[in-house]
Amino acid sequence: MKANHPFFVVVALALCALMAFTGCAASGKTAAKVGDREITVQQLENAYNNALAYAFYYGYDTSTEEGRLAFADYMLDSIIYSELLAYKAAEAGITLTDEERAGAETAAAEAYDAFYQDFVDYAQQLGASDVKAYANKLLTDALVQNNTNISRIKADYLQSEIDAILTQKHKDQLLEGVAPTADELQAMYDEALAEQQAAIAEDASAYFNYANSYSYGYSYMPLVVPEGLFRVRQILVEDEATANEVLKKIEAGEDFEALLAEYNTDPGMESEANAEGYLVGKGASFVEAFLNAALELTEDGQVSPAVESDYGFHIIKRVRAEEARTIPYAEVQEEFDAMATENFIAKYYSDIVDGWMESGIVQRYPESYASLVKE
Repeated sequence: MKANHPFFVVVALALCALMAFTGCAASGKTAAKVGDREITVQQLENAYNNALAYAFYYGYDTSTEEGRLAFADYMLDSIIYSELLAYKAAEAGITLTDEERAGAETAAAEAYDAFYQDFVDYAQQLGASDVKAYANKLLTDALVQNNTNISRIKADYLQSEIDAILTQKHKDQLLEGVAPTADELQAMYDEALAEQQAAIAEDASAYFNYANSYSYGYSYMPLVVPEGLFRVRQILVEDEATANEVLKKIEAGEDFEALLAEYNTDPGMESEANAEGYLVGKGASFVEAFLNAALELTEDGQVSPAVESDYGFHIIKRVRAEEARTIPYAEVQEEFDAMATENFIAKYYSDIVDGWMESGIVQRYPESYASLVKE
C-alpha cells in the first residue's frame, strides 16, 4: 500500500483522527494528560503524520523544524480539547440514558460501515476482480500502518459517539438559561457598527468583506452602506450572436426587462433577493469582466456593451444608485439579535473551557514528542 496515495492519506487521516480524539490510550510515552486521562505520543504521532500533508491549510509551514513543532502542538491541542470536554462531562456526573446509549451504538455501527465502504469503493475503482477480498486487504494494510485493529476501530467509533453525547449534554447543562440582556444586545450592535464605520471609512470596499463574511455566518450583516454603490440588472446569454441581437433590440427601444425575461440565462436575476438588481462597487464579489463593465456605468439607465466571461456574454444595465446610510438597530434587530445571542453563548462557553485549560487539569510533556518533528 502506498501511504502517499490520496485515498490512503484520507483513510489514514480518518483513522488517526478517530484514534486520537476518542482518548483510547495507546502504549508508549505520554504526550499530555487531562486529569487522569492519558494522551500518548503514539496517538499524537498518528494524528500528526497523517494530517501533515494538510498543515498548509491550517496555516503552518512544515518546511522548518519550528513550523513542524508548532503543527504538532496544534494537533495535540485539538486532542486535548476533545479529551477535556469528555473529562469534565464525566466529572460532572453526566451519564447516558438507555435510549442514548442505543443511539450511540447505532451511530457507531453506521460510521464503521461507512468507513469500510470507502475501501470497497476504492477496490471497485481499481477494478479488483474480487472487490470484497481486495477491500479487506486494503483495510488490513491501513490498520497495520496505523497500529490498530478492527475491534479497536469499532470501540473508538462507539466511544466517540458516547463522548459527543456526554459533552453536548454537559454543554447544554452549563448553558441553560444563558442569554444576553437587551442592553448587552444593544451594546453588541453599537460595537459592531463602530467597527464597520471605521473600516468602511478607511476603505469603502470593506462593505463587501462584511457582506461576504455575513453570507457564510462569520460576521454581522453590513450595517453601513457607503457612497458609490449602485444596483445593476443583467441579461446573460450563451453566445456573441445572441448578445448582439439583444443589443440591437435595446438600441431600437425595446424594454430591457422584457428582453431579460426572454433571453436571460442567469438564474440570479430570477431570485426575489435580486429583484432590485445586484449591488456593485469596488471590491464586490463578481466575475472580473462583469464587475469591471458594471463599474464603467456612471449614469442610471446606462447599458453596457456585451462583455464576455467564462459564463457567457453579459449585457448590464445600471438601475439606480444605492442610498448611503447607517442601518439602524431597529431595522435589523431580529436578525442581529439571533447572531449576537449565538455569539454571546459561544463566548460564554469558550470562556468556561479556557478556564478549564488554565486550571491545571491539563499537563503537556513536549520533550516526549519533540522527536516527531525531526527530519
